[in-house]
Amino acid sequence: MPKNIFIAPKEKIKENPATQIMQPERNLEKEIHDLVTGKTPTSRAAEREQILRAQKFRALNQLAGGIAHEFNNVIAGVLGSAELAAMDIHDGHPAHDSLKQIVEASRRGRDFLHKVRTFSLRPPVELRAIQLQPVVEETLQLLRSIIPDKVELHSRFSPECPEVPADGAQLQQVVLDLCLHCWQHLHERRGQITLAVEFVHVPGKVSHIISGEHCVRLTVRDDGPGLDAAALGKIFDPFHTRRANAKKVGIELFHAREVIHDHHGEILAESEPGHGLAFHIYLPVSV
Repeated sequence: MPKNIFIAPKEKIKENPATQIMQPERNLEKEIHDLVTGKTPTSRAAEREQILRAQKFRALNQLAGGIAHEFNNVIAGVLGSAELAAMDIHDGHPAHDSLKQIVEASRRGRDFLHKVRTFSLRPPVELRAIQLQPVVEETLQLLRSIIPDKVELHSRFSPECPEVPADGAQLQQVVLDLCLHCWQHLHERRGQITLAVEFVHVPGKVSHIISGEHCVRLTVRDDGPGLDAAALGKIFDPFHTRRANAKKVGIELFHAREVIHDHHGEILAESEPGHGLAFHIYLPVSV
């Protein structure tokens, strides 16, 4: 049975006066130039989609930053009051457990708002030609100080892998977040996380994003319990609870998807019950 594969979708944009996102006007001179230079209607449509997507996320970032700031003030008041109240009562008090839950929930909310604000302030990528192997090796060093010894970390690199245009710092954060997600997917059990960098043919699923015959694939894979098709389809949803304890939601994978799209690449999630979880990042080769 083939594994379930989920491609992070590029959201369709509908014209909405409230968000001030407008369809670019036709430029006949540019269309003639594109015709002469060989640009196809598909490539022009992809370019327009990229412009609309950038406009949408600029508006979304501003909105997210403002909302996060206001809610952070509210949560700070709730958290501070709950912590002070908890200090004034003894452990056996009937309200002690309730106050403890309020404090824990407020801290989770504060941490989530911090992630939202971080996303809203995400700097633009600065692409330059780099090798992925040093990025992966540095990430593994960080992981060995975070992940317990019962989780084995492995790496595999293709020889003579070409450079890719990438922002090393942002790409390293993406790889780190994917590895931490795989660790959580192991549910505190023994297991393995493997990182691989390979020079591969461009698969059909990403050929509309990456031109040419070859690309570089960076894979993060675990040997955990795997996900069914329903859970896999929501894996990049920032407000979907994925973790087993059902206490947290995160935007790390949503953020990872956006960073990879900014690199003109694609990210796929692959899994099925009993066969682990894998993330495949496809990046174009530097020219």
